[in-house]
Amino acid sequence: PPYNHENLQQTFAGIFSALRQSLSMVLEQSAVSLDLVERKYGIHVAPITDPSLTKTASFVIAVKADIPTEMLRTRFPTQAKLAPVENIRELISTQLPGLRIRPLPVAPRQIPYHAGFTYFEIDSTGELWAAMQQSGGFAVHLGAEYPGLIMELWAIRS
Repeated sequence: PPYNHENLQQTFAGIFSALRQSLSMVLEQSAVSLDLVERKYGIHVAPITDPSLTKTASFVIAVKADIPTEMLRTRFPTQAKLAPVENIRELISTQLPGLRIRPLPVAPRQIPYHAGFTYFEIDSTGELWAAMQQSGGFAVHLGAEYPGLIMELWAIRS
């Protein structure tokens, strides 16, 4: 309706109705945080509650430790072993590599940025990834000590 200074309610009723409708919509988040729980022997586990994530999302692990960022960026991919929870012990005992991880130049825009964190993308190709798609969750094992270690695992829907 046209602007009527004498009847503002009628003038703005349509706008307020559209605003209420837009604000009440629930939007699906494009990024999902997966809780990494520390277990025995330096293994952290993140259960996957939505199995479709391994087929439709990319995964990023954010890491912070009390060491220089560049050192973390170069050492973490070689000293961390990521794998399906069902395979991690075998990979550790046979010293085979896990899923490949690559450092990202910046944090993906879909996940919260935290100062001091280094972000790594988990490679979603190969035999081990096929096993990951049937798995109940991710497992992370570190072959070295990282003082003040904080890790976050994120699934980013495509």
